Amino acid sequence: MIDIEQRLRRTFSSMAGNESLADGIDEAAAADMLKWGEVIAEHFVRKTSEMEDETADEFLSPYLRALRKMMRAIGSWVVEKDQAVRLDWWTRIEQNGKILYGEDFGLPAMESTQAQYEPDASAQQIITGLRTLFDGFELKG
Repeated sequence: MIDIEQRLRRTFSSMAGNESLADGIDEAAAADMLKWGEVIAEHFVRKTSEMEDETADEFLSPYLRALRKMMRAIGSWVVEKDQAVRLDWWTRIEQNGKILYGEDFGLPAMESTQAQYEPDASAQQIITGLRTLFDGFELKG
């Protein structure tokens, strides 16, 4: 029998234990980002409800890898001050977003997104805004 709840717990604990996802951002922002990541992960894990563990792991692998990379890139983008480096992180966010949301996924220009935030916006405010931006897209599947 397939235990989807166990699969969810295993996926969530793996994400929660990955400290590099939230390097450099404060605890509240990291918690919000982790909750966001869990919502995305749950979407894909629920798609494995009829799959045996090995098949589910193969199915989930590219999505969970892209999710970890995207979350790490978001955390880095939020705290980075150098615009050229930020643009590189922005590109990585979009590349991994395409894996999770499909090839039609695209981010607006980084500058227009940055302009939506006050210069002293907290990491948590920025992550909340990014999540709202991403909520406009439908996850694959």
